[in-house]
Amino acid sequence: MGPALTRSRRTIVCAALALAVAGAGVAIWASTRPTGRCGTLAGRYGLAPCPDAPLPVAGVPIRNLDHNLSDADAQRIGRAYVRSYRLYYDALAANSEKFFHAKVIHLPDESPLMFGAEIQHIRDARAAHGRLVVQSAATLLGVTVVPLPDDLRDSLGTKTRPIGDAVVIDTIGPEKQLIRARGRPDQTVTELAAGDRVQRLVGGVLVTAPGLDETFAELGQWECLDPDTHGACQLPPGGPG
Repeated sequence: MGPALTRSRRTIVCAALALAVAGAGVAIWASTRPTGRCGTLAGRYGLAPCPDAPLPVAGVPIRNLDHNLSDADAQRIGRAYVRSYRLYYDALAANSEKFFHAKVIHLPDESPLMFGAEIQHIRDARAAHGRLVVQSAATLLGVTVVPLPDDLRDSLGTKTRPIGDAVVIDTIGPEKQLIRARGRPDQTVTELAAGDRVQRLVGGVLVTAPGLDETFAELGQWECLDPDTHGACQLPPGGPG
């Protein structure tokens, strides 16, 4: 049994204990903060948990239909797009508005409306004190690299001109994105029925953002069903195989 503490000594001891506990809390918080590449991705793009390194690109067929482009260059373009596709869903899962303002899968200064719907869905979910949830993501069946006609390149009117080759992306549902908030019914904001396929022609540029492998930044896209772009998509008769 030690000597009894005076009131002033008790105050000093309690204050010291509080500081020690607070210091331990700071140390624990600091030790759990992501560092290195994951820290860059979390801080710069709001991507958490940390995406795989390298981002997986296997399993998505990439075809080259530009006879003036080497297969190696076509693979490079196709893989860059597959990475962008993966990061798009990682950003939605993280509810990261910051990612969609970064120069990774588009150039926000030149195509500010490209992912405007996704940004608004994240904001609406936050305003409802909920989250945007990707209940199911459309499957990327394949990427085809094709020449991008000059008239389509020029039609975008962006300061940065798309590269001479575009990608035709072939996706299939189901896809469902919804806003989920406690005490409210789920609100569906994006939906593609199971078995529904969508083919789009996408023009853009290759970029390498800090902490990430090369990605495909979109500058514009067109529906392949549009008669004005169907030929550029080079779809086989009767649609994709």
